Amino acid sequence: MLVEWSNFIDRVRNFFKARGYTEIHTPILQDFPNIDPNVEPISLDVESCGKRKRVWLHTSPEFSMKKFISRTPRNVFQIARVFRNRECGKLHRVEFNMLEWYRMGADYRQLMEEIGDLLGFLGIAGDYEELRLEHAFEEYAGIILSEDEEIFKNNLLAYGYQFDDKESWEELFYRIYVDIERKLGFERPTFLTHFPARLSAYAKVKDGYAERFELYIKGVEIANGWTEETNMEEIKRRIEVYRQSRDLPVDEDLLQCYENFPPCAGCSIGLERLFMVYMGLSSLEELY
Repeated sequence: MLVEWSNFIDRVRNFFKARGYTEIHTPILQDFPNIDPNVEPISLDVESCGKRKRVWLHTSPEFSMKKFISRTPRNVFQIARVFRNRECGKLHRVEFNMLEWYRMGADYRQLMEEIGDLLGFLGIAGDYEELRLEHAFEEYAGIILSEDEEIFKNNLLAYGYQFDDKESWEELFYRIYVDIERKLGFERPTFLTHFPARLSAYAKVKDGYAERFELYIKGVEIANGWTEETNMEEIKRRIEVYRQSRDLPVDEDLLQCYENFPPCAGCSIGLERLFMVYMGLSSLEELY
């Protein structure tokens, strides 16, 4: 298995280098945490030169890579060990390997095509399909998705779903979404698209939809990518929303990089999950 893993990583690396991407490496320890509403970072107390300070293990190399491309706009990729607190299960680990890349002047659709090429290069799949998120809700859960909380709750009641009135839109969405995910990508890899603006992460929003995707293969989420939002004030607003109720400091240097941030698209892939598909396995437990 270790030999197969080594060869797999070489093939992924060669794919991007053959396309002119530059491989970079950024620090695992960060002075500021990644801020993501669905991911919990891990902090550490370290001592350096007689001074103690709090640092963070990166949950992805995203913020460091964005600082890099704001100074040196070019196509880059990275294969990094990342760390996320409170992760458990057959598809989750606190520590795992992530592939992340940024393509200058591209949008999310061009990244979807590139992932399709990667899957073909690895011999995983020869084609893929696209499915709008609202259509996935209708097809697999029988629910009409709405970004309006009151309308969404009324739709749920109409279809017989029970819930607590105090549950938020996001809580209800993800309760249903986890069941939908398990049904995706069995005939061929499936890109979910047209996420509502409130699920935009750091993606550009156009006509009420985030320009982002999630890729599923055999019920497993493999990739998450988007056309990058480049407006500093909008990024600042989202960070404030995402850190609500959490004592997480804001990286002002990251915000400053948006003064000169290039139009681009970025994507991350959990490499152990992709390797599972590559090897025909069903659980991370089969890898270790």
